[in-house]
Amino acid sequence: MTLVEDHPAGTATGTGAPVAKGMGVSLGDPAADLRDEIAIAGGVPELPDKIWFHKTAAAVIDAERCVGCGGCIAACPSRSIGVAEDGKPTLVKMCTGCSACWDYCPLAGLSTEALHAHPPGAGIGRAPTNAANESAAANSTAARIEIGHIDSAWSVAGRASAAGVQDGGAVTALLSHLRATGFLDGAIVTRRVDAFHGEPFLATSPDQVRAAAGSVYHQSHPLQVLNEPLGKGVERIAFVGTPCQISVLRALQRFPWKYRRSSAGAVVLAIGLLCTRSFEPDKLEEAVGAVGVATSEVARVDVRDGELVVRSASTELLRRPVKEFHAASLKGCDECADFTGLGADLTVGNLASEPGRSTVLVRTEAGRDAWAAATGALDVRLLEDLSPVVQTAARDHKRAVRFLARPFDPEGPLWTSYTEHLDRYAESGRSVQAPAKFRSHHFEVTC
Repeated sequence: MTLVEDHPAGTATGTGAPVAKGMGVSLGDPAADLRDEIAIAGGVPELPDKIWFHKTAAAVIDAERCVGCGGCIAACPSRSIGVAEDGKPTLVKMCTGCSACWDYCPLAGLSTEALHAHPPGAGIGRAPTNAANESAAANSTAARIEIGHIDSAWSVAGRASAAGVQDGGAVTALLSHLRATGFLDGAIVTRRVDAFHGEPFLATSPDQVRAAAGSVYHQSHPLQVLNEPLGKGVERIAFVGTPCQISVLRALQRFPWKYRRSSAGAVVLAIGLLCTRSFEPDKLEEAVGAVGVATSEVARVDVRDGELVVRSASTELLRRPVKEFHAASLKGCDECADFTGLGADLTVGNLASEPGRSTVLVRTEAGRDAWAAATGALDVRLLEDLSPVVQTAARDHKRAVRFLARPFDPEGPLWTSYTEHLDRYAESGRSVQAPAKFRSHHFEVTC
């Protein structure tokens, strides 16, 4: 990064922000701080693209692009990031400026499509360019635009019923059985607080798994659990999450850091959930109420076949096209091309299966092992027609390419710098915004 004084006193006219020269264009950085001013005045930056949390906040959280994965919390080696009262990441103590929150954020530094295109050991840069590798890369890219590598596909329901399950309770049955048989010591899942809100936690018994049955369309930062001790005897766990969460988990596992006290290495089974988008829970509750539903009566919310279905404990209260509730969804979801959880061991969702059953895609050796260990707890049928999954994945890919301000490039660099991001998003309508004072308070008073 080269800082330049293109305007008097090193600020962009009318912004009061130092000017950073990124991709050949001089831009005002709303997250610029005293260090940037000193760098401009002295002509020598502190470190090229050194990222403090308030810059990640400016580019993602306060630009309303955060998808609630909790990756920044899990990646922080000093455990300086928590969740604020507004439900979004914030500093809870001094930021060390390690840049990890930026590096592992799927809306900031991490290019998730490149993560899945480059297998472990292939390096971070571009793929080899000989003809054979170019052909293999093209085939790989085409597959990932659809649904990725799949060993087998199944329509599934749990044999044992549990209160509150949706779509046959496949994930609940699988995880509770794997815990009961000792295949797993626990699982990071999201349990309902109410119909619209959820919270992540580590379930360490079959009963705790069953208590978390059912879907909740609130991201809830589940990766944050990885930044806390798992407890004595908990060494093999599963993680259940949306595709963006699975991508960040894989990045944490693939690029560990000895100073990060993360439990990512304990995850031996990653279960991805089919996901087109998630919601701001308060906004969704408000939107459901606005169409005449008494939200106090809502017991569960589901999305199936393009419809949002809202139910009380005994009856259906609402069934409307989910696109009518787009304003309540997370803006950052528009930039995600991964509908099927490309990095997961197992992918689960209701698309392509009949009501009351889930679709399960087995992807990896770890997925095959878990599937073999749990099939006794599941009613399974081979699933041959995955065209609804393929069509939805292709649609999400098309949407992401349209909304991303950077190139969608599976064979490109794995990492995007802050100055590149600043440049590319400047004219996108999703530009970097000055972070809220409360979100970076600890930076301002201690860093």
